[in-house]
Amino acid sequence: MLDFTEKKYLEDHIEKVIAVESLGSVEKDVDAERLAALGYKAEFAREISLFVQAGFSFSTMAVLPNWLIGFGGAMSAGGPVSLFWGIVVVAPFVMFIALAMAEIFSAYPVNGGVYSWCYLLSSPEWGPLMSWICGYMFVASLLTSLMTVAYTMSEYIVAIGNILNVHQVESVGTNIGIFAAVLILGVAYSYLGLKFNGYLNRFMVFWVIVGTMVVVIIMPAMAETHPSPRWVFTEFQNTTGWNNSGLSFLLGMLQAGWTLLGYENGAHLAEGTKNADITGPRGIIISVLAAIVQALVLCIGTLFSIQDIEELQSSSFPVATLFVRATNKSVSAFFMVILIVAQFGCLCNIIVANGQLIWSMARDGCIPNSEFWYKLHGDRQVPLRIFLLEISICIALILPAFGSAVYWSAIMSTAVVCANVAYGLPYVCRLIWKRHDMPKGRFDLGIWSLPINILAVLWILFFGTVLCIPSINPVSPDTMNWSCLMIGAVVMLCLTFWFFSGRKTFRGPKETAEH
Repeated sequence: MLDFTEKKYLEDHIEKVIAVESLGSVEKDVDAERLAALGYKAEFAREISLFVQAGFSFSTMAVLPNWLIGFGGAMSAGGPVSLFWGIVVVAPFVMFIALAMAEIFSAYPVNGGVYSWCYLLSSPEWGPLMSWICGYMFVASLLTSLMTVAYTMSEYIVAIGNILNVHQVESVGTNIGIFAAVLILGVAYSYLGLKFNGYLNRFMVFWVIVGTMVVVIIMPAMAETHPSPRWVFTEFQNTTGWNNSGLSFLLGMLQAGWTLLGYENGAHLAEGTKNADITGPRGIIISVLAAIVQALVLCIGTLFSIQDIEELQSSSFPVATLFVRATNKSVSAFFMVILIVAQFGCLCNIIVANGQLIWSMARDGCIPNSEFWYKLHGDRQVPLRIFLLEISICIALILPAFGSAVYWSAIMSTAVVCANVAYGLPYVCRLIWKRHDMPKGRFDLGIWSLPINILAVLWILFFGTVLCIPSINPVSPDTMNWSCLMIGAVVMLCLTFWFFSGRKTFRGPKETAEH
């Protein structure tokens, strides 16, 4: 375990390594040296470039398929105003979070991401608890994100059949069966290793960009009618039951919040990234900027293609209805294929990112039976046991969907809230314990560092509160936003486990590097 003296030594050693990097030394493996300064030995081949880093985060955000997930709900909570201006409002704050994250990534380029950063940015007394909470919170976020992506992928697959056939499939069992199948397929591809994940992300960048262009060009071009620009940019609709228009607009921002999420996942590939302390931060910023532009373009193209707003609001699957009314059945099915492929790339990236995070926690003894989960498999050094654990948990947790139509929407809200809480915890730790003495990497925000960190924390607190408000009034068991209960359950389980086990055994990252 790292005590205070060792931790201080590591911080000083990091500064020395940064100095070596700034001098352009090529005689040493600077990435391995940097990792050793944090107490870890290099266990992954450095195969990830800037393009793959940016592509990994960009593909994980998966704006093309994920922006359309909550399309119908956002049309009720503000309509076009929430859809377009929601992105405009959310985007600057997401960029604040990304900038603060990139700076910390540059200082601490380790696979654990936010989990490891919490320990390194805290005091010796509080570090273990903060990293423990952040780690479990982010695992919950990635698991619920994985469930959401897999479930919507199953809906897209079912939608193709419903679009092309008279007989309509509306069985929850069918969706869950496909859900399990795509998870297994995702693990099978992820087992090929980081090199093949890099191949996938190179392809996904091309696929998502071209796919977005195809959708936003063909759909408006084939649409029989087009709303006016005034309607697209100023029409406000509120069918949520809440009388407050401002609250309705804020509820509609869940769409933008879910879409602009996932950019942190590149940090979980830090130990397989070349020049991680600068490549990683650049990858985060590039992916967020690209996702914001893509979201705005997709939003405008979609809004100008709407034919019947009331039909969309009442549709059980608004995306399919939108495509069919604007184009025809064949083109709609083709659009669905574009979304499915993009969503599969997102699915594989989440499996890999969560696998790397849990592996990092196992390395540090933060999870039960750590030695069992820490084992890597094959020549490609893949955490296969963790991949299988992920999909087993997801399949078990999706089963209540058989009894509740709103269950999986609560899963989606939980993913967004847990992710934002996990994003914010390192900034809180930094503001409390390392305001002025955080080691600096090659990506440095200078005098703007603390203000940006503060703005990021304030936004996370505000947005997290909004996401826990029920989206429909009056509130009933069917319309209740159960994400607050699910998040509370995650926190209670995390703290209970800490009280009975973690506080006695977990002291922060274990050194694996040889001195």
